This record gives sequence, structure tokens and C-alpha cells, in this order.
Amino acid sequence: MTDKLPTDNVPIALSSEEIKKRTAVLRRFKELLIEQRQRFRDYIDVLDKQKDVIENGRPEDILAHVELEENVAAGIVAVQKSLEPMRFLYEAVCPDTQDGDIPEISAALECLKNETFQRVKCNKDLLQKRMVLIRDELKNLRGNPFTKRKSIYAENQSAALLDISG
Repeated sequence: MTDKLPTDNVPIALSSEEIKKRTAVLRRFKELLIEQRQRFRDYIDVLDKQKDVIENGRPEDILAHVELEENVAAGIVAVQKSLEPMRFLYEAVCPDTQDGDIPEISAALECLKNETFQRVKCNKDLLQKRMVLIRDELKNLRGNPFTKRKSIYAENQSAALLDISG
């Protein structure tokens, strides 16, 4: 069974096996794009929460969010590693296919990437400012004159020999 797809007004005969192959590649590529788009949305949610934690949270909370961010970013990188070869395969197998969803999903993904980049930059700046504040607090604690004062009883704690013989 062969189907004909118009390309530049020239019919091309495709076998059913070729159509199945193209359909599978297209479906998988689309699934990966959608998964990557969702991962970027999740990453943006984590970044929004992280911004609040940086501004108002404790250092332990900030550390936990940084670790969570690293895990989400690792997931994005993992999908990206499979997405790029799939994109090349898609372009090689389906060079003339114009699926309406693929360009739309790709454009949304690029917008999410840009938005993520901006939020990461903003959070990084906030984190640096917060680190400066914490360093200043530590310097003030170390420079406190009352912390340097030692007890008068803490100075010479070693035993002393006294001569009691006459």
C-alpha cells in the first residue's frame, strides 16, 4: 500500500512501513518536546519558590532549594540529551512534514528557556546579595568586643606548686 503526499506539486509514493516510521518518529519527538516544556514549567515554579526562600528564608531552606533546583536542572539536561538526536532524526526522516504542533511547541519551549534564564539570573543576584548580608552578620559577630572577653578564671588553669615547708 502506498500513499502520496504532495511536495512541490510532485507526488511521492510512501510505503506503509515508511509512514509508520515517520509517525513513530514524529510522535516520539512531540512527546519529548512536551516533556521538556513541562520540565521547564516545573523549573520556573521552583525558581519562583526559591526567590521567596532567598528573600525570607533560613540558610538551610536556601540550601534545600538549591539542591532541588539542581535536580530539576539535571532532569532538563537528561531530556535535552535525548531531544537533540531525536530532532536530527525527525528532520532526516520527515524533512517535508509540516506538523502544526511541532513549531508551536518548539516556540513555547524557547520562550520558557528564555524566561528560565532570566529567573535564574535574578535568583543568582538575590542569592549573592543575601550571601553578602550573611557575611556581614558573621563579621559583626566576630568583631563583637564582648565575645573576645574571657573570664578571669579561665586564664591560668594549670596547677601550681607551692612550697609549704618552712
